[in-house]
Formats: sequence, C-alpha cells, structure tokens
Amino acid sequence: MSEAAVRTRAWDPPHMEVLYELGAAEHALRAAVEARLPAPMSFTHFEVLRDFLRFGDGAAPAEIASRLRITRGAVTHMLQRMEALGWIRLAGDDRDGRRKQVFMTPEGAEMARAATAALRPGTDRLKTDLNDNYLREGLAFLRDLRRSLEALSAGDGPAGSPRESR
Repeated sequence: MSEAAVRTRAWDPPHMEVLYELGAAEHALRAAVEARLPAPMSFTHFEVLRDFLRFGDGAAPAEIASRLRITRGAVTHMLQRMEALGWIRLAGDDRDGRRKQVFMTPEGAEMARAATAALRPGTDRLKTDLNDNYLREGLAFLRDLRRSLEALSAGDGPAGSPRESR
C-alpha cells in the first residue's frame, strides 16, 4: 500500500489519526505475517502457537481467548482445526474435569519454530528500520492506548457513552 493510501486529512484530530494508523498498521502486520507463514498456518494459528511459546502451554481455551482478545467460540473452532492438523492436543483438566487444557504437540512446536524462522528477515528489518530505543519509546504510548481502549470496551468510557444508555 502506498504512503498516499494511508494519509489522513490535515484537519483530522490527532486521536483519530492515531486510531486510523493503528488500523492500517494492524492490517499491514497481518498481511506481512500471513505472506510468510508456512502453509496451512493462518495468522490466528500463529498467534496461538506464539502464545504457547511465550507463556507455556496447558492453558484453558477461555484463557487463550482472553489473551488473544478473541471470542471463545472463535477459539474453540480454531483449536479444533489445530488439533486436526496435529499442532495441539486438548486434554481434560486434572483439577477440574469440566475444563479443558491445551497443549502444544512436537509438531506444533516445529510449526512455531518454522513460522518464527520465516518471519525473522522481516523482524530483523523492523529492528533496523526502527531501532530498539525508538521502539521502546513507542511501547509506553501503545500500552497506555491499549489500556484506555480496553477500558472503553469494558464500558468504563466517558459519561454519555453508548454503553451507558443501554
């Protein structure tokens, strides 16, 4: 996508420009990642496997849904597909027989490593284009923005928000 395609109007307020740029960045991230993932892995599959590498496996589907900020129904469907591909194993929770736990299989770990390796040239370029100090400075802003947006989505927005009138 060209730079002109993501420009905002001069009179757009900064908060709207930020929201627009976040949407464009999220779209660009998904497109860049999906173009490099090994078949038949999707962006969401990659997110689940990356979550396991980061936090360990053994989480309940509801925990995965919460961490990835997607619905439980979407997670259930995705986990069924990943289990059919042999990347994860669903098992009953020993402490609570009503719950399930999700474990990454050796095949899933191999797919996660293959995906990470396929993405490395892009992440290396990102580190070159935007040095670590610049990225760290942006993290504080992004975290604050995420927290603010999460509060809005939870109904903790300003008085007169649409959630209050329901």
